[in-house]
Amino acid sequence: MRARLREAMVVAVIAGIAASPVPLNGWAMDVHRLLTARAVDGLPDALRPFFQAEREFIAEHSVDPDLWRTLDLRDALGKESPNHFLDIDFEDGSAPPFLNVPRTYDDYLQTYGAARVARYGRLPWRAEELFDRMVATFEDVGRSGAPSASNDLRYIMAVLAHYIEDAHVPFHGTRNFDGQLTGQRGIHARFERDLVLRNRDDWKWQSVRVSDISNFRAFMFETIIESQQLVAPVLEADRRAASGLTRYDAAYFNDFTDGAGAIAEKRMNDAVAAVASAVHSAWLKAGRPRLPGGSNHRRP
Repeated sequence: MRARLREAMVVAVIAGIAASPVPLNGWAMDVHRLLTARAVDGLPDALRPFFQAEREFIAEHSVDPDLWRTLDLRDALGKESPNHFLDIDFEDGSAPPFLNVPRTYDDYLQTYGAARVARYGRLPWRAEELFDRMVATFEDVGRSGAPSASNDLRYIMAVLAHYIEDAHVPFHGTRNFDGQLTGQRGIHARFERDLVLRNRDDWKWQSVRVSDISNFRAFMFETIIESQQLVAPVLEADRRAASGLTRYDAAYFNDFTDGAGAIAEKRMNDAVAAVASAVHSAWLKAGRPRLPGGSNHRRP
């Protein structure tokens, strides 16, 4: 029943997009697909066979949150768009570790109010919601091995991956999210889409290092703070590359790659490792349940 409902929702989303006048950033979606597929391949042996069986499905549906955002859909927290970012430096004079931002959502909402929360974003808590749901679903699989729960696990990984990957983009962690405060409009797309598009065949992919995330919400805040601290060097690389130019041509992107390419490459590798680590950590937290098709399900 859940699978049929989910399929119906996907069909409805696609139909809505076809009728929507809002343009989509199609290649950015391909980046999500690429990172998520690599995360599946980097899972530990106990998990990889289970998730690899639906690798294409997981990679494809990792873009669903962007489709929901395009259609301006809502969840229990509100509109979808604020789920994709946290402008953690929104207060003048604030600095890492940005302790002015409460770490619990209720405190955050009470401190700043619904309108400002929607403006500044709620990415860590949305990702945590999916992580907790994955833990609970792993537990369901361990108790009953229910096919519906197994299917849900794969879909939850796809959606969770999206939000974790977003947290690794510098401009998903700052109020200067498109260079509008520094006269550098368009930097968001130039960095996360155009720069990567031009260099995708040259990226050096690292071996996926999976670690145990003991406090997922704290991990998400740390990731966003790391992203925010990368905003300044990316903006500086953009200024230098654009100096004296009247358009963003090949010369600009050659210089921009020299200045910011290593940052993009590292954040992409970090995102892959973070997604794989989150899935592994959810499985550990659920008590290492046996999964259909997994190596942990085989007799010695």
